[in-house]
Amino acid sequence: MKENYLLKTENAERLYFEYAEKLPIIDFHNHISVSDVASDRRFENLYELWLASDPYKHRLMRICGVDEHFITGDAEPYEKFVKYCEIFPYLAGNPVYSWSRMELSRVFGINELPTKEKAGYIYARAGEMLASSEFSNNALLRRFNVEYQSPVASLLDDLSLFDGKSVAPSLRGDDLLAPTKELVAKLSERTGREISDKSSYIGAVAVMLDRFAELGCHFADHALDADFFENDTDGKKTDMLTSLGVEYAKRGWTLLLHVDAKRKTSARLARLAGPAGGYAAVGGGFNISALCDLLNAMESAGGLPDTVLFPLNMNDQAPLAVMQGSFSEDGTPSKVQLGPAWWWCDHALGIENTLACISSFGVLSQFIGMTTDSRSILSFVRHDYFRRLLCSWLDKESTVGEWDLPVGIQGNIVRKICYENAKSKIIK
Repeated sequence: MKENYLLKTENAERLYFEYAEKLPIIDFHNHISVSDVASDRRFENLYELWLASDPYKHRLMRICGVDEHFITGDAEPYEKFVKYCEIFPYLAGNPVYSWSRMELSRVFGINELPTKEKAGYIYARAGEMLASSEFSNNALLRRFNVEYQSPVASLLDDLSLFDGKSVAPSLRGDDLLAPTKELVAKLSERTGREISDKSSYIGAVAVMLDRFAELGCHFADHALDADFFENDTDGKKTDMLTSLGVEYAKRGWTLLLHVDAKRKTSARLARLAGPAGGYAAVGGGFNISALCDLLNAMESAGGLPDTVLFPLNMNDQAPLAVMQGSFSEDGTPSKVQLGPAWWWCDHALGIENTLACISSFGVLSQFIGMTTDSRSILSFVRHDYFRRLLCSWLDKESTVGEWDLPVGIQGNIVRKICYENAKSKIIK
Protein backbone atom coordinates (compact mmCIF):
# COMPACT_ATOMS: atom_id res chain seq x y z
CA MET A 1 0.00 0.00 0.00
CA LYS A 2 1.07 3.60 -0.44
CA GLU A 3 3.48 4.99 2.14
CA ASN A 4 1.16 7.95 2.77
CA TYR A 5 -2.00 5.83 3.03
CA LEU A 6 -4.74 7.81 4.85
CA LEU A 7 -2.41 10.80 5.27
CA LYS A 8 -4.15 13.63 3.42
CA THR A 9 -1.66 16.51 3.69
CA GLU A 10 2.02 17.21 4.10
CA ASN A 11 1.49 18.16 7.74
CA ALA A 12 -0.40 14.92 8.41
CA GLU A 13 2.54 13.05 6.91
CA ARG A 14 4.94 14.98 9.11
CA LEU A 15 2.93 14.21 12.25
CA TYR A 16 2.85 10.53 11.36
CA PHE A 17 6.42 9.96 10.18
CA GLU A 18 8.12 12.21 12.76
CA TYR A 19 5.99 11.51 15.83
CA ALA A 20 3.70 8.48 15.50
CA GLU A 21 5.14 5.82 13.22
CA LYS A 22 7.97 4.48 15.36
CA LEU A 23 6.34 4.70 18.78
CA PRO A 24 6.16 1.38 20.67
CA ILE A 25 2.75 -0.23 21.08
CA ILE A 26 1.02 -0.49 24.45
CA ASP A 27 -1.90 -2.87 23.81
CA PHE A 28 -3.81 -2.85 27.08
CA HIS A 29 -6.62 -5.25 26.14
CA ASN A 30 -6.61 -8.17 23.73
CA HIS A 31 -7.38 -11.87 23.35
CA ILE A 32 -4.07 -12.94 21.82
CA SER A 33 -3.01 -16.53 22.59
CA VAL A 34 -0.51 -16.48 25.45
CA SER A 35 0.56 -20.03 24.61
CA ASP A 36 1.53 -18.84 21.13
CA VAL A 37 3.78 -16.23 22.72
CA ALA A 38 5.26 -18.66 25.24
CA SER A 39 6.05 -21.24 22.54
CA ASP A 40 6.96 -18.65 19.89
CA ARG A 41 4.55 -20.44 17.58
CA ARG A 42 5.45 -21.04 13.94
CA PHE A 43 2.48 -20.77 11.57
CA GLU A 44 2.23 -23.44 8.90
CA ASN A 45 0.41 -21.32 6.36
CA LEU A 46 -1.29 -17.98 5.80
CA TYR A 47 -4.70 -19.37 6.72
CA GLU A 48 -3.50 -20.21 10.25
CA LEU A 49 -2.10 -16.74 10.76
CA TRP A 50 -4.56 -14.59 8.81
CA LEU A 51 -7.99 -16.20 8.93
CA ALA A 52 -8.35 -18.96 11.50
CA SER A 53 -8.69 -16.74 14.60
CA ASP A 54 -10.27 -13.65 13.05
CA PRO A 55 -14.06 -13.47 13.58
CA TYR A 56 -14.15 -10.09 11.82
CA LYS A 57 -13.24 -11.82 8.56
CA HIS A 58 -15.55 -14.75 9.31
CA ARG A 59 -18.49 -12.41 9.77
CA LEU A 60 -18.00 -10.78 6.38
CA MET A 61 -17.73 -14.15 4.69
CA ARG A 62 -21.13 -15.07 6.13
CA ILE A 63 -22.64 -11.76 5.04
CA CYS A 64 -21.41 -12.51 1.51
CA GLY A 65 -23.15 -15.89 1.60
CA VAL A 66 -20.11 -18.16 2.00
CA ASP A 67 -21.04 -21.56 3.42
CA GLU A 68 -19.96 -22.16 7.03
CA HIS A 69 -18.10 -25.20 5.70
CA PHE A 70 -15.52 -22.73 4.31
CA ILE A 71 -15.45 -20.51 7.42
CA THR A 72 -15.32 -22.59 10.61
CA GLY A 73 -16.18 -25.94 9.02
CA ASP A 74 -13.91 -28.79 7.96
CA ALA A 75 -12.85 -27.46 4.56
CA GLU A 76 -9.11 -27.49 3.91
CA PRO A 77 -7.19 -24.35 4.98
CA TYR A 78 -6.36 -23.37 1.41
CA GLU A 79 -10.00 -23.77 0.35
CA LYS A 80 -11.05 -21.38 3.12
CA PHE A 81 -8.35 -18.93 2.08
CA VAL A 82 -9.52 -18.97 -1.54
CA LYS A 83 -13.11 -18.34 -0.50
CA TYR A 84 -12.01 -15.26 1.44
CA CYS A 85 -10.00 -14.00 -1.53
CA GLU A 86 -13.03 -14.51 -3.82
CA ILE A 87 -15.15 -12.08 -1.84
CA PHE A 88 -12.34 -9.74 -0.80
CA PRO A 89 -12.61 -7.09 -3.56
CA TYR A 90 -16.27 -6.67 -2.69
CA LEU A 91 -15.50 -5.81 0.94
CA ALA A 92 -14.24 -2.33 0.02
CA GLY A 93 -15.59 0.23 2.47
CA ASN A 94 -15.40 -2.10 5.45
CA PRO A 95 -12.37 -1.60 7.75
CA VAL A 96 -11.47 -5.28 7.38
CA TYR A 97 -10.67 -4.51 3.74
CA SER A 98 -8.16 -1.87 4.82
CA TRP A 99 -6.73 -3.94 7.68
CA SER A 100 -6.28 -6.99 5.44
CA ARG A 101 -4.37 -5.03 2.83
CA MET A 102 -2.24 -3.40 5.53
CA GLU A 103 -1.52 -6.80 7.10
CA LEU A 104 -0.35 -8.29 3.80
CA SER A 105 1.65 -5.21 2.86
CA ARG A 106 3.32 -4.44 6.17
CA VAL A 107 4.13 -8.01 7.23
CA PHE A 108 4.81 -9.73 3.90
CA GLY A 109 5.39 -6.91 1.45
CA ILE A 110 2.48 -8.22 -0.61
CA ASN A 111 0.63 -5.35 -2.28
CA GLU A 112 -1.45 -7.34 -4.75
CA LEU A 113 -5.21 -7.14 -4.24
CA PRO A 114 -6.47 -10.50 -2.92
CA THR A 115 -8.71 -12.10 -5.55
CA LYS A 116 -9.58 -15.63 -6.60
CA GLU A 117 -6.95 -15.38 -9.32
CA LYS A 118 -4.23 -14.06 -6.96
CA ALA A 119 -5.01 -16.44 -4.08
CA GLY A 120 -2.48 -19.10 -5.05
CA TYR A 121 0.34 -16.62 -5.52
CA ILE A 122 -0.34 -14.81 -2.22
CA TYR A 123 -0.70 -18.08 -0.28
CA ALA A 124 2.54 -19.52 -1.66
CA ARG A 125 4.58 -16.34 -1.26
CA ALA A 126 3.47 -15.82 2.33
CA GLY A 127 3.98 -19.52 3.04
CA GLU A 128 7.63 -19.28 1.99
CA MET A 129 8.19 -16.41 4.42
CA LEU A 130 6.34 -18.14 7.26
CA ALA A 131 8.84 -21.00 6.98
CA SER A 132 11.51 -18.61 8.24
CA SER A 133 12.13 -17.93 11.94
CA GLU A 134 11.83 -14.24 11.07
CA PHE A 135 8.07 -14.76 10.84
CA SER A 136 7.48 -16.65 14.07
CA ASN A 137 4.85 -15.36 16.51
CA ASN A 138 7.30 -13.34 18.59
CA ALA A 139 9.27 -12.11 15.60
CA LEU A 140 6.00 -10.62 14.34
CA LEU A 141 5.48 -8.94 17.71
CA ARG A 142 8.90 -7.37 17.36
CA ARG A 143 8.03 -6.19 13.86
CA PHE A 144 5.04 -4.37 15.30
CA ASN A 145 7.22 -2.92 18.10
CA VAL A 146 4.92 -4.25 20.84
CA GLU A 147 6.33 -3.11 24.18
CA TYR A 148 3.50 -4.34 26.39
CA GLN A 149 0.37 -6.34 25.77
CA SER A 150 -2.28 -7.54 28.16
CA PRO A 151 -4.28 -10.59 27.03
CA VAL A 152 -7.32 -11.36 29.15
CA ALA A 153 -7.37 -14.13 31.74
CA SER A 154 -10.09 -15.22 34.15
CA LEU A 155 -9.39 -15.20 37.87
CA LEU A 156 -8.64 -18.94 38.14
CA ASP A 157 -6.83 -19.38 34.83
CA ASP A 158 -3.30 -20.76 34.73
CA LEU A 159 -1.00 -17.72 34.64
CA SER A 160 2.27 -19.60 34.27
CA LEU A 161 2.71 -18.57 30.62
CA PHE A 162 2.69 -14.83 31.35
CA ASP A 163 6.17 -13.37 31.69
CA GLY A 164 4.93 -10.39 33.74
CA LYS A 165 6.85 -7.93 31.59
CA SER A 166 6.03 -7.68 27.90
CA VAL A 167 3.04 -10.01 28.30
CA ALA A 168 0.97 -9.45 31.44
CA PRO A 169 -2.55 -10.64 32.22
CA SER A 170 -5.60 -8.41 32.14
CA LEU A 171 -8.31 -9.71 34.45
CA ARG A 172 -11.55 -10.74 32.75
CA GLY A 173 -13.94 -10.45 35.67
CA ASP A 174 -17.42 -11.14 34.31
CA ASP A 175 -17.80 -14.51 36.03
CA LEU A 176 -17.03 -12.91 39.40
CA LEU A 177 -20.27 -10.92 39.56
CA ALA A 178 -22.56 -13.94 40.02
CA PRO A 179 -20.18 -16.69 41.16
CA THR A 180 -21.27 -20.28 40.69
CA LYS A 181 -20.85 -22.88 43.42
CA GLU A 182 -18.09 -24.43 41.33
CA LEU A 183 -16.17 -21.14 41.08
CA VAL A 184 -16.52 -20.51 44.83
CA ALA A 185 -15.30 -24.04 45.63
CA LYS A 186 -12.26 -23.72 43.35
CA LEU A 187 -11.50 -20.24 44.69
CA SER A 188 -11.64 -21.54 48.25
CA GLU A 189 -9.34 -24.44 47.39
CA ARG A 190 -6.89 -22.25 45.49
CA THR A 191 -6.60 -19.63 48.25
CA GLY A 192 -7.03 -21.87 51.31
CA ARG A 193 -9.79 -19.60 52.58
CA GLU A 194 -13.24 -20.55 53.75
CA ILE A 195 -15.92 -18.65 51.83
CA SER A 196 -19.24 -18.25 53.59
CA ASP A 197 -20.49 -14.78 52.65
CA LYS A 198 -19.75 -11.83 50.38
CA SER A 199 -17.03 -10.46 52.63
CA SER A 200 -15.07 -13.72 52.71
CA TYR A 201 -15.62 -14.14 48.96
CA ILE A 202 -14.14 -10.70 48.20
CA GLY A 203 -11.27 -11.52 50.55
CA ALA A 204 -10.47 -14.68 48.60
CA VAL A 205 -10.77 -12.83 45.30
CA ALA A 206 -8.33 -10.24 46.64
CA VAL A 207 -5.73 -12.97 47.20
CA MET A 208 -5.95 -13.90 43.52
CA LEU A 209 -5.87 -10.25 42.45
CA ASP A 210 -2.54 -9.93 44.24
CA ARG A 211 -1.22 -12.86 42.20
CA PHE A 212 -2.32 -11.10 39.01
CA ALA A 213 -0.59 -7.94 40.21
CA GLU A 214 2.65 -9.85 40.79
CA LEU A 215 2.58 -10.74 37.08
CA GLY A 216 2.25 -7.14 35.96
CA CYS A 217 -1.55 -6.89 35.71
CA HIS A 218 -2.74 -3.29 35.53
CA PHE A 219 -6.18 -3.71 33.95
CA ALA A 220 -9.48 -5.36 34.83
CA ASP A 221 -12.21 -5.79 32.22
CA HIS A 222 -15.97 -6.10 32.72
CA ALA A 223 -18.72 -6.28 30.12
CA LEU A 224 -21.80 -4.16 30.81
CA ASP A 225 -23.87 -5.73 28.07
CA ALA A 226 -27.16 -4.39 26.73
CA ASP A 227 -29.77 -4.44 29.52
CA PHE A 228 -27.10 -5.19 32.17
CA PHE A 229 -28.70 -2.92 34.74
CA GLU A 230 -32.26 -3.73 33.72
CA ASN A 231 -31.60 -7.47 34.14
CA ASP A 232 -29.88 -6.97 37.49
CA THR A 233 -33.22 -6.70 39.25
CA ASP A 234 -31.89 -7.49 42.72
CA GLY A 235 -28.81 -5.30 42.31
CA LYS A 236 -26.44 -8.08 43.31
CA LYS A 237 -24.20 -7.85 40.22
CA THR A 238 -23.95 -4.09 40.52
CA ASP A 239 -23.12 -4.37 44.21
CA MET A 240 -20.46 -7.01 43.52
CA LEU A 241 -18.92 -4.92 40.75
CA THR A 242 -18.81 -1.95 43.14
CA SER A 243 -16.82 -3.99 45.65
CA LEU A 244 -14.48 -5.31 42.97
CA GLY A 245 -13.93 -1.79 41.66
CA VAL A 246 -12.73 -0.72 45.10
CA GLU A 247 -10.28 -3.65 45.09
CA TYR A 248 -8.98 -2.63 41.67
CA ALA A 249 -8.52 0.94 42.89
CA LYS A 250 -6.47 -0.28 45.87
CA ARG A 251 -4.00 -1.84 43.43
CA GLY A 252 -3.88 1.14 41.10
CA TRP A 253 -5.51 -0.82 38.27
CA THR A 254 -7.53 0.64 35.44
CA LEU A 255 -11.09 -0.62 34.99
CA LEU A 256 -12.19 -1.23 31.41
CA LEU A 257 -15.97 -1.21 30.99
CA HIS A 258 -17.20 -2.55 27.64
CA VAL A 259 -20.67 -1.15 27.22
CA ASP A 260 -23.83 -2.16 25.32
CA ALA A 261 -22.97 -5.30 23.35
CA LYS A 262 -25.91 -7.49 22.41
CA ARG A 263 -24.28 -10.91 22.49
CA LYS A 264 -27.31 -13.18 22.26
CA THR A 265 -28.47 -13.04 18.67
CA SER A 266 -28.54 -16.18 16.50
CA ALA A 267 -28.53 -19.37 18.55
CA ARG A 268 -27.79 -21.27 15.34
CA LEU A 269 -24.58 -19.31 14.67
CA ALA A 270 -23.59 -19.57 18.31
CA ARG A 271 -23.73 -23.37 18.01
CA LEU A 272 -21.78 -23.34 14.76
CA ALA A 273 -19.12 -20.75 15.46
CA GLY A 274 -18.70 -20.68 19.24
CA PRO A 275 -18.80 -17.71 21.63
CA ALA A 276 -16.47 -15.48 19.57
CA GLY A 277 -18.00 -16.12 16.18
CA GLY A 278 -18.58 -12.55 15.06
CA TYR A 279 -22.39 -12.53 15.27
CA ALA A 280 -22.93 -10.18 18.24
CA ALA A 281 -24.88 -6.97 17.67
CA VAL A 282 -25.10 -3.46 19.13
CA GLY A 283 -27.52 -2.59 21.91
CA GLY A 284 -30.08 0.14 21.55
CA GLY A 285 -28.59 2.75 23.85
CA PHE A 286 -27.23 2.35 27.36
CA ASN A 287 -28.49 3.35 30.80
CA ILE A 288 -26.08 6.24 31.41
CA SER A 289 -27.77 7.17 34.67
CA ALA A 290 -27.21 3.70 36.13
CA LEU A 291 -23.59 3.78 35.00
CA CYS A 292 -23.06 7.09 36.81
CA ASP A 293 -24.63 5.55 39.93
CA LEU A 294 -22.21 2.60 39.66
CA LEU A 295 -19.13 4.81 39.43
CA ASN A 296 -20.40 7.02 42.23
CA ALA A 297 -20.98 3.94 44.39
CA MET A 298 -17.35 2.85 43.88
CA GLU A 299 -16.13 6.32 44.71
CA SER A 300 -18.29 6.45 47.84
CA ALA A 301 -17.35 2.92 48.94
CA GLY A 302 -13.65 3.63 49.16
CA GLY A 303 -12.16 4.15 45.75
CA LEU A 304 -12.98 4.61 42.09
CA PRO A 305 -10.33 3.08 39.83
CA ASP A 306 -9.19 4.87 36.72
CA THR A 307 -11.96 3.89 34.30
CA VAL A 308 -12.09 3.63 30.53
CA LEU A 309 -15.52 3.39 28.87
CA PHE A 310 -15.92 1.48 25.60
CA PRO A 311 -19.40 2.06 24.13
CA LEU A 312 -20.45 -0.20 21.27
CA ASN A 313 -23.23 2.18 20.26
CA MET A 314 -21.81 5.33 18.65
CA ASN A 315 -24.78 7.31 20.01
CA ASP A 316 -23.31 6.77 23.48
CA GLN A 317 -19.89 8.18 22.65
CA ALA A 318 -20.83 11.82 23.32
CA PRO A 319 -22.55 11.34 26.72
CA LEU A 320 -19.75 9.06 27.90
CA ALA A 321 -17.13 11.57 26.74
CA VAL A 322 -18.81 14.18 28.96
CA MET A 323 -18.19 11.89 31.95
CA GLN A 324 -14.50 12.74 31.66
CA GLY A 325 -15.32 15.78 33.81
CA SER A 326 -17.85 14.12 36.11
CA PHE A 327 -15.49 12.10 38.28
CA SER A 328 -12.31 14.16 38.28
CA GLU A 329 -9.76 13.58 41.03
CA ASP A 330 -6.79 15.65 42.20
CA GLY A 331 -3.59 14.67 40.44
CA THR A 332 -5.19 12.09 38.16
CA PRO A 333 -5.61 13.00 34.48
CA SER A 334 -8.85 11.64 33.01
CA LYS A 335 -9.98 9.55 35.98
CA VAL A 336 -12.90 8.43 33.81
CA GLN A 337 -12.64 8.70 30.06
CA LEU A 338 -14.11 7.60 26.76
CA GLY A 339 -12.00 4.78 25.39
CA PRO A 340 -10.99 3.88 21.83
CA ALA A 341 -13.60 3.03 19.24
CA TRP A 342 -14.43 -0.58 20.04
CA TRP A 343 -15.37 -3.67 18.03
CA TRP A 344 -17.96 -2.63 15.43
CA CYS A 345 -16.81 0.98 15.84
CA ASP A 346 -13.04 0.70 15.24
CA HIS A 347 -13.26 1.97 11.66
CA ALA A 348 -12.57 5.46 10.29
CA LEU A 349 -16.09 6.71 11.08
CA GLY A 350 -16.00 5.42 14.66
CA ILE A 351 -12.44 6.55 15.34
CA GLU A 352 -13.02 10.05 14.00
CA ASN A 353 -16.27 10.31 15.97
CA THR A 354 -14.42 9.24 19.12
CA LEU A 355 -11.77 11.90 18.54
CA ALA A 356 -14.43 14.54 17.88
CA CYS A 357 -16.40 13.62 21.03
CA ILE A 358 -13.35 13.64 23.29
CA SER A 359 -12.12 16.90 21.78
CA SER A 360 -15.53 18.58 22.05
CA PHE A 361 -16.58 17.33 25.49
CA GLY A 362 -13.30 16.51 27.21
CA VAL A 363 -9.58 16.96 26.66
CA LEU A 364 -8.17 15.25 23.59
CA SER A 365 -4.56 15.25 24.81
CA GLN A 366 -5.54 12.94 27.70
CA PHE A 367 -7.01 10.21 25.46
CA ILE A 368 -5.66 6.72 26.14
CA GLY A 369 -5.45 5.82 22.45
CA MET A 370 -5.85 2.50 20.67
CA THR A 371 -6.02 -1.15 21.70
CA THR A 372 -6.74 -4.11 19.44
CA ASP A 373 -9.20 -6.18 21.55
CA SER A 374 -8.47 -8.92 19.02
CA ARG A 375 -7.58 -12.62 18.75
CA SER A 376 -5.38 -12.23 15.69
CA ILE A 377 -1.73 -11.28 16.13
CA LEU A 378 -1.83 -9.41 12.82
CA SER A 379 -4.40 -7.07 14.35
CA PHE A 380 -1.57 -5.00 15.81
CA VAL A 381 -1.64 -3.30 12.41
CA ARG A 382 -4.75 -1.50 13.69
CA HIS A 383 -2.48 0.71 15.78
CA ASP A 384 -0.92 1.93 12.55
CA TYR A 385 -4.39 2.41 11.03
CA PHE A 386 -5.42 4.45 14.08
CA ARG A 387 -2.24 6.54 14.08
CA ARG A 388 -2.65 7.49 10.43
CA LEU A 389 -6.29 8.49 10.97
CA LEU A 390 -5.35 10.45 14.09
CA CYS A 391 -2.65 12.45 12.30
CA SER A 392 -4.96 13.31 9.39
CA TRP A 393 -7.84 14.19 11.71
CA LEU A 394 -5.67 16.34 13.98
CA ASP A 395 -4.23 18.22 11.01
CA LYS A 396 -7.69 18.80 9.53
CA GLU A 397 -9.21 20.01 12.80
CA SER A 398 -6.22 22.23 13.53
CA THR A 399 -6.65 23.87 10.15
CA VAL A 400 -10.44 24.23 10.21
CA GLY A 401 -10.54 25.28 13.86
CA GLU A 402 -7.58 27.62 13.48
CA TRP A 403 -6.02 26.20 16.63
CA ASP A 404 -2.73 27.92 15.81
CA LEU A 405 -0.74 25.12 17.45
CA PRO A 406 2.92 24.72 16.50
CA VAL A 407 3.71 21.40 14.84
CA GLY A 408 5.77 20.43 17.86
CA ILE A 409 2.74 20.74 20.17
CA GLN A 410 0.60 18.78 17.71
CA GLY A 411 3.32 16.14 17.68
CA ASN A 412 3.35 16.02 21.49
CA ILE A 413 -0.41 15.40 21.46
CA VAL A 414 0.06 12.58 18.95
CA ARG A 415 2.80 11.04 21.09
CA LYS A 416 0.68 11.25 24.26
CA ILE A 417 -2.35 9.63 22.60
CA CYS A 418 -0.44 6.91 20.78
CA TYR A 419 1.87 5.88 23.61
CA GLU A 420 2.46 8.01 26.68
CA ASN A 421 -1.07 8.11 28.14
CA ALA A 422 -1.46 4.33 27.97
CA LYS A 423 2.05 3.91 29.39
CA SER A 424 1.07 6.09 32.35
CA LYS A 425 -1.67 3.59 33.27
CA ILE A 426 1.09 1.03 33.80
CA ILE A 427 3.75 3.14 35.49
CA LYS A 428 2.11 5.22 38.21
